[in-house]
Amino acid sequence: MSRGLGDVYKRQASEIELALELGLEVVKFFPAEQSGGLAKIKALAGPFANVKFMPTGGISLKNLGEYMACKSVAACGGTFMCASADLKAKNWSAITETCVKSLEIIRAARGE
Repeated sequence: MSRGLGDVYKRQASEIELALELGLEVVKFFPAEQSGGLAKIKALAGPFANVKFMPTGGISLKNLGEYMACKSVAACGGTFMCASADLKAKNWSAITETCVKSLEIIRAARGE
């Protein structure tokens, strides 16, 4: 039996309900881009206004600002911050540069 988008929404909504029952206020949203991205987070934030989301999966320097500008997003994560090649090569300066760029993007998105 195939699962439609409504099934995915209900499953995610049910998981959020469970998180709330457990006293959680922040939930991971993975894989973010493949699951509808920021539009999906905004849709879920309607009925779950007190929940904050932490999207991972498909986050990059190109879309980080859009996510972080959303009041329902607590934080973002992604492998973009520590590229495998940089880790393997121990290229700490490149990783640091990406992290600094990320902070600049976040501060601009949050008006800091």
